[in-house]
Amino acid sequence: MAEETDEYVYDKGVPMVVTPPGATNFDKLLEDIRYRGQLIARNQKLDSGVSFGFKGLVIGFVFAVIMIGLPIIVKGGL
Repeated sequence: MAEETDEYVYDKGVPMVVTPPGATNFDKLLEDIRYRGQLIARNQKLDSGVSFGFKGLVIGFVFAVIMIGLPIIVKGGL
């Protein structure tokens, strides 16, 4: 009588499960939502950067005019 030994293999990761047919549609929908969320976030970051960049440019220009013009006015002209 030959004994059959069942060998169990451990530490080989999680066994793969067959994906149900409806899960592929769910995965596509989830990926689409994630993509749209990334587009919205990127657009908000771009708008924020442009608006604050323009404000910074205007504030910097006014500050430069004051820093250059104030000594000229105090000294009495060119």
